[in-house]
Amino acid sequence: MPETRDPSAGAAEPAEPAEPIGAAEPPGAAEPVGAVEPAEPAGAAGAAEPAEPAGAAEPAGPAPDAGPGPGPCRPGRLRTLLRRLAPVGPPAGRWFAGVAAAVVTAVVTAWLLASGLAPPPPESHGLPFTIAVRTSHDSSLGWLIDAPVAKIPARPGWAEDWSSWAREAAGVPAFGSEVYFTVQGISEAQVTLTDLRVRVLARRPPVPGVLIGLGGGGSGAYRWVDADLDKQPPLLTSGRFEEGEQHVPEHERKEIRFPYRVSVSDAETFVVVGHTAACDCDWTIEVDWASQGRTGTVTVDDAGRPFRVTGTGGAHTECWMGPDDTEQCRPR
Repeated sequence: MPETRDPSAGAAEPAEPAEPIGAAEPPGAAEPVGAVEPAEPAGAAGAAEPAEPAGAAEPAGPAPDAGPGPGPCRPGRLRTLLRRLAPVGPPAGRWFAGVAAAVVTAVVTAWLLASGLAPPPPESHGLPFTIAVRTSHDSSLGWLIDAPVAKIPARPGWAEDWSSWAREAAGVPAFGSEVYFTVQGISEAQVTLTDLRVRVLARRPPVPGVLIGLGGGGSGAYRWVDADLDKQPPLLTSGRFEEGEQHVPEHERKEIRFPYRVSVSDAETFVVVGHTAACDCDWTIEVDWASQGRTGTVTVDDAGRPFRVTGTGGAHTECWMGPDDTEQCRPR
């Protein structure tokens, strides 16, 4: 007997094919992407296998680029356009352009500075000036050496250089020592030196031992500051040596009176004489300065070490070398 089918459960209608996603529409008539009609449900058992619901389809990916012709600019087209405009190969052209610009800038800046049309850049680090330091000691004042006379190195002749001998013998300048320092700017920008101080870092009893020096003495005159290291703080006196001053240029005999101004073309030289009678003193010089809105204080010392001078109260023997290179020693 033939199988009877319910008319209501007829063969399943095939699902309508979904429209191609992203198909180009005429301008203004494009429907939203993803508008897919769902398939009708399948019929009873035994019928043809139902079509998979259209809703189970994977989510639509990015729409393909539209073909040529007018229409909205999509992201894909924009990326393609940018890739076409980008330079092909390594960015050598841009590297050469950067180097050329840097060279031109440096040449123009140097020309402006040399012509005086542009001010030099301010120094952001370090001092806007240099300081050259030289120490000196009058051999006629002598050195204190803490050793027996027999163990002190042989003295040089009266007319010879005694400074190297003093270093070898570890002699400490007696009575006083002189510090010469020259301040010079590193550009034409003006540096104002506003003040000078002497600072005593340590005071000890005078060095004991033998006082050795040259008999007699020479004349001298120069612009100077005298620092009495026995005072606290050290007493500074500006003045000049009277002896032999007729042989010294007038500008070197003037008293030191701050402020002073220096630049690369205008340097200043100062002499500070530190003296003591009562101590073995370590001391330094401090100079205040101002330039282009910056201020500071620089310490003048002996290559990182303080200057040193001693009184002679601890000497038990003194020896003096005469012009005929004969030495006379006597107890004190």
